[in-house]
Amino acid sequence: MSNRSRLERYLPIAAFLSAVCGKHYEVILHDVSDPEASVVAIFNGHLSGRKVGDPMTELARSLVREEIYRHQDFIANYEGRTRSGKRFVSSTYFIKEEGVLLGLICVNHDVSDLTAMASHLQNLLSAFSVPGQAPAQPPYTEELDDSIPELSTTLIHNTVLRQGVPAGRMTSGEKEALIEALERQGVFSTKGAVGQVARELEISEPTVYRYLRRIRSR
Repeated sequence: MSNRSRLERYLPIAAFLSAVCGKHYEVILHDVSDPEASVVAIFNGHLSGRKVGDPMTELARSLVREEIYRHQDFIANYEGRTRSGKRFVSSTYFIKEEGVLLGLICVNHDVSDLTAMASHLQNLLSAFSVPGQAPAQPPYTEELDDSIPELSTTLIHNTVLRQGVPAGRMTSGEKEALIEALERQGVFSTKGAVGQVARELEISEPTVYRYLRRIRSR
């Protein structure tokens, strides 16, 4: 039985969560075996603009890579956001069978209205000099629309800039070290990343693949 077939039994649970939580909650079922098209089902996807067939976010990829699911069943109440400024309280449940991670159920609560109300209330409190309490910093922050190609482009470009050496003046060793850093960040699991890295480093795609083979063999 395929990974996706196994996940079909969790579709009613995702639908149930959506019905119980209501219109301000986005519920997503992910297939971790296909990170480039992991979204199997989504309810209230208009909240973040995501749809079936979309890839996993960078945070979700990181959680899978780091195998957080081996010692936790879920992570809850971290910050999610979109580039348009919409904010969410997000939670992820790890779907495991016999210790094997099959998928994720992600719930994103749109708190835009609550944030606006909180800001208004804080302004009132400040106007009357009522002391407030700083909110706790969430353990994770997730860019909910970071799964589009622009994320990898930004990661690659920023990593190159941090080297402090123009691509044309880098040694082969420096280029390999940079590609290894990008590999650790999971950049090459995104479609088109090899071509983008080749352009940034002013080398050919076969050269990038050659570096990757050497890095992965180690």
